This record gives sequence, structure tokens and C-alpha cells, in this order.
Amino acid sequence: MEPKVLDSYGDVRIVESPDSPIPLYIVVPTEFTDEEIELLKDPRKVLPNYKDIMDKIEDFRTSVEKEDFLRQYLEVQLEKEGIVTENLEPLINTIMDDVFLGYGRIGPLLRDDDLEEVMINGVELPVFVFHRKHGMCATNIEFTTHSSLNELIDWMSRYAGRKISREVPLLDAHLPDGSRANVVVAPAAPYGPSVTIRKFKKIPYNIIDLVVIKSIPIDLAAFLWVCIEGLAIHPSDILIAGGSGSGKTTLLNALAMFIPRRERVISVEDTLELNFDFLENWVPMEAFPSVLERGATKLNMAALVENALRMRPDRILVGEVRGVEAETLFVAMNVGLNGSMGTIHANNARDTTIRLMEEPMNLPARMFRLLDLIICVNRFYSRTRGVIRRVTQVSELAGIEKGVVQLGDIFLYDQDKDVTQRTEYPILLIEKISDRTGITKKQVQSEVYIRQKILEQMVKNNIRDNKHVCDIFQEYHLNPKTVISRFNLQKEIESEIKRMSKV
Repeated sequence: MEPKVLDSYGDVRIVESPDSPIPLYIVVPTEFTDEEIELLKDPRKVLPNYKDIMDKIEDFRTSVEKEDFLRQYLEVQLEKEGIVTENLEPLINTIMDDVFLGYGRIGPLLRDDDLEEVMINGVELPVFVFHRKHGMCATNIEFTTHSSLNELIDWMSRYAGRKISREVPLLDAHLPDGSRANVVVAPAAPYGPSVTIRKFKKIPYNIIDLVVIKSIPIDLAAFLWVCIEGLAIHPSDILIAGGSGSGKTTLLNALAMFIPRRERVISVEDTLELNFDFLENWVPMEAFPSVLERGATKLNMAALVENALRMRPDRILVGEVRGVEAETLFVAMNVGLNGSMGTIHANNARDTTIRLMEEPMNLPARMFRLLDLIICVNRFYSRTRGVIRRVTQVSELAGIEKGVVQLGDIFLYDQDKDVTQRTEYPILLIEKISDRTGITKKQVQSEVYIRQKILEQMVKNNIRDNKHVCDIFQEYHLNPKTVISRFNLQKEIESEIKRMSKV
């Protein structure tokens, strides 16, 4: 059996080989000229203001802005030096990776937005990656010497401003592109250093993206839009549950685009992953990522969530509820911070309630009345479709009986049909929203219908740019009629509302 090319883009080839149980992710190397190779041995000789540029790139908030600035700067410098090349882009990428960003040989992997994870298991071993479509792959990149791998780890340690050593063998750090790196060295890693890098999409998925790739059905997206925006009166409190890599953070990022821009949002995470740049009054907070340094004060999630209550938030969003901060989050819901949300590791809604009530969260059963919805997401692998993520369960909290949380499944995933669909269970939250906002149940249902029609038009017209998507949501919050008119939905909506009023 000959190797089969599964995918090809840029300088990447993904190949299925009979000699490997998993696909091979091959980075095709650039054939630099002798002059270019000589330049790459010491690029700083054409960078007279290196230190100034290093300081300058820290002024940029996003990795895209940093890289755009560096590309423009390097193009000008190479032109000044009279360097003419047909390999301009790979030459600039290599200089950026080696001199400014510190990525070295894994630079091509960190620039690939189709990768979710980069895994370095040691010396003379292939670097592994997890591809968004093809799953786990072995690359043709490896660290051939201990010194080359140690250089990368030392750079990560310096960039994070925290040491890693035999006394402190664990390190969590952010990279310049926003990726999260976890490093383990001896004695915690007796067979050699391990580096795991969790990458994040430079441009996060929005809800239209998730509808298009079938992660969430459009009727559920419309319902959640109403729940999260809350008709400008009373948003719903939501937890997103799922396993590692299931898409919890991706979904929370997308759903947060429904939050009105006038609100002040505080996010709290163990390690920064959420990206709410589309919210003008957003403050991200991060727990101290290394608690192994002697004498270090543990700035934990619970302390940050408690502090967030003093920052005049409209909502608090917690990335990865793990411990006693769970009760503080529910206290926030109880003191009027409606629309607060969080993510949690759990396989389904029932597991979520059990985890919350057990050690170390110890959430009292009475506090579950504050939570409106549990949304569960899961990751699957299909030989025909590759890696897929789906909302598999949406449960509403129906009350407490004899200390047991009562759940009602309003959406469930059918894996055979690959569809998440509405169940026959009545949505009690519709009635709650009606009571909270002072409008009738039919008006709430009409609002869900209208928003579904708007989402359908956005899908139909391929409106996928995050700014454009957010602008439409925000415009609808301020003046629904203008958005309805833009998509010529007046007659269809009026007809449906009349029909619903007669039912």
C-alpha cells in the first residue's frame, strides 16, 4: 500500500502511511540559498535595533498584531540590507521563530491554526500534534540533542518569568502567540523533559462557525441567544460541561458574543484561554500558574472569583470550575450577577451535579436553584469526518427533591444521525424567562423564532467574520427592526407570529 496524501496546504502534507498507525504530519522544508543560510546563522547582524523591537512587540495585545508588526519590520530591514529572495516568507518566519519569538524548529507548528496541541516527548523522538481534522499525528520534526530541547525550555522559563529546575520541575507558561505551555523535567519526568503546548485559534470560532460545522444546531443557538442576552432584563446562568479537548472553551467564547457590549464582564481562569476582545469592558484574571515555588503565595481561583465580586461586574465567567470557587460563582449568581457562566470537567449533566456536590467543591444542593442550564459537549472521531465536536446534551435544572437535583433534557445528541435535536420535554426555562422579563411565553417563543431566522440568514449569506457577527448581535439588541429589515424577514416573521398567537 502506497502512502496516501490526506491533506495538503502551505508547506504541510498530511500522509497516511502503512508504516504508521497514525497519520504523518510532514513540514516540507524550504531550500534556502547559500546566502540565506549564511544570514540565518546570525540574523541579528541585520537587526541593529533588536532590543527596541523586543520591547515594542510587548505593546501589542494579540499574537496577530505582534507577527504583523515583525513581518513589516523584517521586510524593511531585509530591503535596506539589499537582500533579494524568492523565499521571503519562510526566511522571515525563520528569523521570527529563532530571534524574536523563541519557537525555533516548532515555529511552523505554532503557525498552523489547524493544530490544537503540540507534544514534545523527548530527544530523538518525533514531535506529535493533534490536528483539528485528522486527530493525532506524528511529525517529521524532532529535537536531535538535549541542548536544543533545553534551549527551548530555558526560553519558555525566561519568557514566563519563572524558573524550572529539579526543585521546581513543573512549569505552566504562556507563549507570545497566547498558547499555553506545560513543561515537566526531572525528577517529575525521569525519562527526559516533556513539553505540551495547547494552541488556541488566532481567530476564535463564533456561533455561526459552530452552526456551519454542526457543533450546535441553529434552533439551540437561537434559544441560547435569548437565554444569554436575557432580553436586556434577566440573563440565564449556565455551565458548560465536557471532557478535556471537547470544546468547552470554544463554545463559551462563541456564546459570549451574545453578551451586550454595555456590560462589564470579569473572566477568571486557572490559565488564560478565553478571548473576549469583542467585549469592550472585559477584564481577564488568571490564577498564579505555579504553586511549587517555595514561599510563593497561592493566588487561586477562589480568591480571584471572590475579588471579582468587588470589581463592579455585570457577569462573572469562570474557565474551568474545579474547587471551592464553585460556591463563590453560585454566590455571584445569588447576588444578582445574572448571566454568569463557567466550564467544568464532566461527561454529562448528571455527572456535573455530582461533581459540584462532592469534594472539593461541596456545593450545597439548595444552591442549584440558581443554575438554569447545563450544556454538555463531547468530542468524537470518525474515519470519514475526522475529529468532530458536538453539543450532546442540554439540561435545565427542574428543582431539588430529597437532596437530588432534578434535570430535564431539552436537547439530546443522536450519534447515529449526527444531530442534536429538541426532545419532547417541555422547556420550563421559557416560563422562567417570561416571569423574569414580564412578557408572555408566546412572546419569548416568538423571540427565539426571530433570532433563529436571523442566524439562518447569517449562515445563508456566509457572514462568518467575528466583527461582523458581533455587530449584528449588538445591533439587534439595540434596534431589532433594523436587523429584521436588513434580511427582509418582516413578512415571514409577522406571519409566523400570527400563527403562533392562534395556537
